[in-house]
Amino acid sequence: MNEVLKNIYGRRSVRAYSDEPVSEEVINEIIKAGFHAPNGMNVQALRFVVVQKRELLTLYSEIGKRMSLTNFKNKLEAAVPQERMGLERLIENLSNPKFDIFYGAPVLILVFAAPEALTPNEDGALAAENMMLAAHSMGIGSCWIGFAGALGYNPDVMKELNIPSDHKLIAPLIFGHPKKGDMAPSQRMEVPIVKWIR
Repeated sequence: MNEVLKNIYGRRSVRAYSDEPVSEEVINEIIKAGFHAPNGMNVQALRFVVVQKRELLTLYSEIGKRMSLTNFKNKLEAAVPQERMGLERLIENLSNPKFDIFYGAPVLILVFAAPEALTPNEDGALAAENMMLAAHSMGIGSCWIGFAGALGYNPDVMKELNIPSDHKLIAPLIFGHPKKGDMAPSQRMEVPIVKWIR
C-alpha cells in the first residue's frame, strides 16, 4: 500500500491531547496544505485564524457550548422520538461545566470563506481534510469541532478575530500531540457502493 493511502486509512479524530506545544513551522505547513486544496474556479477565498492562547480557547469553548445548547434545546422541542435520544445526550454533554469542546488541544485553526468564494462549503471542507491528513503525516492529531461552528455567528468573536462579518466560518479544527494510548483508526464497514454501472 502506498504512503498516501496509509495516511488516509490511518488518520482518526483525536479527542485527547498532551500539553506539548505544536511548533509554528508545523502549524504553517498544515495551513499551507489546506490552502493547496482544490477550490471553486481557483478563487482562493479561504482565510485562516490560529488561536493558541489558552484563555481564549477556554472562552470560545464556553461560547460554543452555550450557543450549541440553545440550538439543540430548540431542536429537542420539535424532535421526533428517534432523534430525541441523540439530542438529549448532546445536551447532557454540553451542560457539563468540565466539558471542553476542544479537548485540551493547544491549537485551534478556524477556516473561513470570504464572500467571493463560489463554493465556500466545498472549499473549506476540502481544505480541512488536507489539513487533517497533513497533520497526521507529521504525527499531529486533529478533530473537526462541530460545536465551535457557532463561533462564526458571534459578532464579538468575529470582531476579536479581526474577521469581517461577511466571512463564513466553515471548519473549526483542533490540532495537537495525541495523548499516549490507543490512537488506532476507528473500524469502518464495507464500502456501501449502491450501484456500479459498467
